[in-house]
Amino acid sequence: MVRWKIVFVCQALFVALFAMIAPWVMYAIGPDGTAYVQQAEFFARGDFWEAASGYWSPLLPALSSPMILLGLDSVVAFRIAQGIVGVGYVAAAVWATTKIFDIEARGQWIVGLITSITAATWSGALTTPDVALAFFLLLYFPFSASDELLTDWRHAAIAGVLGAIAFLAKSYAFPFFLAHFTFCVGVRWIADRQDVSFWRACASWGIGIALFAIVCGPWVGALSTKYARFTFSNSGAFNHYQVGIEDFDWKVVWQMQEAPEGRYNVWETPEKLDFVDWSPIESKENFMRQAQHIRENGKKILGGFWKLDPIGLFPAMIVIAAFTVAVFGDHRGKFVAVWMILTCGIYAGGFLPVAFEPRYMAPVLLPLCVGQLWAFIEWLLRVEVERPSFSWTRYWAPMALAVYLVVGCCARPGFFLLRDAVSERASGRVIRNYSDMLADKEFSGPVAMIGDRWQDGLLISFYSQRPFLGKTYATEWNDAKQEFDAFGVQMLIVDSRDPLAEEIASRDDWQLIAKSPVLDYELRTYRQVQPKGAE
Repeated sequence: MVRWKIVFVCQALFVALFAMIAPWVMYAIGPDGTAYVQQAEFFARGDFWEAASGYWSPLLPALSSPMILLGLDSVVAFRIAQGIVGVGYVAAAVWATTKIFDIEARGQWIVGLITSITAATWSGALTTPDVALAFFLLLYFPFSASDELLTDWRHAAIAGVLGAIAFLAKSYAFPFFLAHFTFCVGVRWIADRQDVSFWRACASWGIGIALFAIVCGPWVGALSTKYARFTFSNSGAFNHYQVGIEDFDWKVVWQMQEAPEGRYNVWETPEKLDFVDWSPIESKENFMRQAQHIRENGKKILGGFWKLDPIGLFPAMIVIAAFTVAVFGDHRGKFVAVWMILTCGIYAGGFLPVAFEPRYMAPVLLPLCVGQLWAFIEWLLRVEVERPSFSWTRYWAPMALAVYLVVGCCARPGFFLLRDAVSERASGRVIRNYSDMLADKEFSGPVAMIGDRWQDGLLISFYSQRPFLGKTYATEWNDAKQEFDAFGVQMLIVDSRDPLAEEIASRDDWQLIAKSPVLDYELRTYRQVQPKGAE
């Protein structure tokens, strides 16, 4: 049984931490964040056609839009929306792990404290939908693991609805739900086949899929209409394209190019970039390249499991606990053990062929791993022992493990948050302050960048609401000047470490209007002017 007092205390802890964290890193939104915030503004203006994107999911932008309509700064509104979802995430994590693994109060405290601290970091310092996706998947998981999945149609129906809402949070939930729900129905039927007919299992599967299609259908229909083909997402093509290019860099994105009308930069519409996806079956070389990437991604995914806690308990415990319970546990325990391996395998394995970052899986799988580990510990504690001398170990060892889990699982996110808080550039404050300073310097567009830190140029342009053309890859000034003239560049943001920084400083047709130190380099902004002596 879920002890809701524990949930409320952990939610209060999350709110307090989030309120402290958010001001530090409010404007550390990154390129992805600019696209999500722009999408929120389209929703606020009622421009649903522009808001419909196959790359950027709609749930958080839609949740932000009422606050933007009320006059709140769009970046602040998006961060508040992340905080609202984070509150739900903490409750969902405690509820889901309790329902699935039947953990008791101490385990609920552990899950609640870990998720409240880590979610505050993820929601405050990252402008991504990872926590929103995890929120709805954690609500979905208990229904997919329910003993009544095949006997009570409501469980399948609710699973379908929650899976669809998770898809609206992040498109990865679409293929994940279809695969995961199908396998869950299959495993549940195998476990209950003496009591449940095959056709009853098919009916439950059909109900879940039907509700999933009904809820996500309008968004899929809007995207399919906009792109003139059936699609639930177009992010997969670019993500796959990245892994198909040897020594891939971001030139395809940040080379000099004009953004579509009404947009500030090309990253708001990645589907319009000039790239050609590739197929692993076109040639032996492509197939070997894909196999190599899957192998490398597999290493990254396993490394992601190891890094969920400092000494890497979770990868081993997923297998050890599942194997032990599958052999010695009861009917329910065996099913949950198989369900856990299935869930971790499908969720993490889905990233094998495309670009992957460990942050994609942590909000979803960390609570499950903690819940499974603690449920296994509680199961061991219920085993009768003949030696009374072990009694102190049975009391203090779980306490030590509980402290380790809370401290260890929160250490890595806490470190990165502290790093961002003390770093002006990482927190985004220096970029926002620099953008505010440029507002008084006749800063106009379009804007281009000289230097490797194209993210700085993009964010300055975004906060200044000026179109960003990208960066020049030219190494000679004459080549760079031809690019600037071709695109009508009026403003240049220059990284002081770039060789062209000294060249532009000596020219009289570019005027320095502002500069700001950023870590070990300096950002300088130049405005194009008429050369001295010109008529």
